[in-house]
Amino acid sequence: MLKRTITLALVLAGSCLAAHAQPSLRDLVNEAQAEWMMGTWEGPTDDGQTLTHTFAWDLDKKIIVMKGKVGDMAYLGITAIDPETGEPKYSGYDSQGTVSKGTWSEESGDVALRIDGHSPTEGKRKIGVVFGKASGGGLQLRMHGVDQWGYLQYPAAMTINLKKKAGK
Repeated sequence: MLKRTITLALVLAGSCLAAHAQPSLRDLVNEAQAEWMMGTWEGPTDDGQTLTHTFAWDLDKKIIVMKGKVGDMAYLGITAIDPETGEPKYSGYDSQGTVSKGTWSEESGDVALRIDGHSPTEGKRKIGVVFGKASGGGLQLRMHGVDQWGYLQYPAAMTINLKKKAGK
C-alpha cells in the first residue's frame, strides 16, 4: 500500500511539473505562426536607402538572432526565453553604440517588439517595431512610438515593406 501511495504521489508530482513546463521559443514562434519570417529580407526605406534584415535560429533553436543594416548603421539582437518568467526577451546592440532591451507580444495578429534603448548620442528612447505580412508575401516593418504606459502610438511613424532574398 505504501509503495502504491508513493508511486501515485510521484506520478502526480511529475504531472504537475509537466503541466507547468515553460514553452520553448520554438513553441512561441509556432503559436504566433511566425516561422515564415525566418530568413533574409531586403527593401527600400523612405529616404532611398536599402534595409537588409535577417531573422535566424541559433543554438539548436534556443535563440533567434535578428540582424540588419541600413546605410552605415548595423544592428544585432538576440531573443531568448527568460527562464524566470518564461517570456521571450530581447537584447540588442547597434554600430552607433546603442544598447537595447525589449519584450515581444502579439499586436492585432502581428508580432511586436517594444524596445527600450540607450544611445550615447540620443539618450534614452522607446520604440515599437511591428512585424507583419505585407501584400505579395513580403515582410512589413512598422515603426511606432511607445507612450509612457507601453502602448504603441498610431499611426506608425514609418512603414517599410521588404521582400525575401532569394536562397535565404
